[in-house]
Amino acid sequence: MSGGLTLWGPSMLPFSLEQRIEAAQAGGFEFTSVIPWELRRAEAGGQSLEEIRARHEDAGIGICLVDPLASWLPEFDPPAEIGEDDPLKGAFSAHEVFAICEELGVELVTALALFVPPVEADAGAEHFAAACDHAAEHGVRLQLEFIPGTGIADIGLAWEIVEKAGRGNGGLLVDSWHFFRSDPDYELLSSIPGERIFAVQIEDAPARPAENLAWESLHGRLVPGDGDLDLARFMATVPAGDRFVGPEVFSDELWTLEPAEIGRLLSERTRALL
Repeated sequence: MSGGLTLWGPSMLPFSLEQRIEAAQAGGFEFTSVIPWELRRAEAGGQSLEEIRARHEDAGIGICLVDPLASWLPEFDPPAEIGEDDPLKGAFSAHEVFAICEELGVELVTALALFVPPVEADAGAEHFAAACDHAAEHGVRLQLEFIPGTGIADIGLAWEIVEKAGRGNGGLLVDSWHFFRSDPDYELLSSIPGERIFAVQIEDAPARPAENLAWESLHGRLVPGDGDLDLARFMATVPAGDRFVGPEVFSDELWTLEPAEIGRLLSERTRALL
């Protein structure tokens, strides 16, 4: 799998895996992604990873990504009140995440810097390189995602870490919401080699950030075209490359719709932008 139109899993966060497949089919998406905790929940309900993989294959929907891996940094320390099924937790070991990849036939994982202090570039590069080497043992690529308010908050630091790590299976995930809500450095974005950006996630937002940025990130993102972000310029600036691209819209409002309706809406808006 090298790339294609992707319905990122968090766009369907409250729904079941089966409903996510329904949405992906309705929108004509080629791929989707999965979160480790939801796989464990499905397994607890009696569905094996082998069955999950087969169901996606039967539906013609590839699983391109397991997201996230947050425990790659030694300072990772999620607060006790974060539930096991919270998408922020990511408290799975690299061994667990890469084992999931092998069972599902997935070759891409997202690394986040959640629940850690600000990461220093050299130390981050050292740990990212080690995580990439571990991933390579399982035939997995590792993409680093910058997120405002986390230990790696902007594209500048994320790219510095990836570049210093110097691993061929290490790259970046670029998310439009994170880009605009941090330091939207178009010049830097345009200078990154296209093959080092493994995936792009697209969503919109109001021009003015919410007072609680964490809430906006997890509940108040907008469907492409419903906000004020210059997504056309963003997509025109992202260097050309064969990668996974699609919407990742955490939205309480969106989730009031039926799965197929969500899939069609996100597909229409994303295709119009692309």
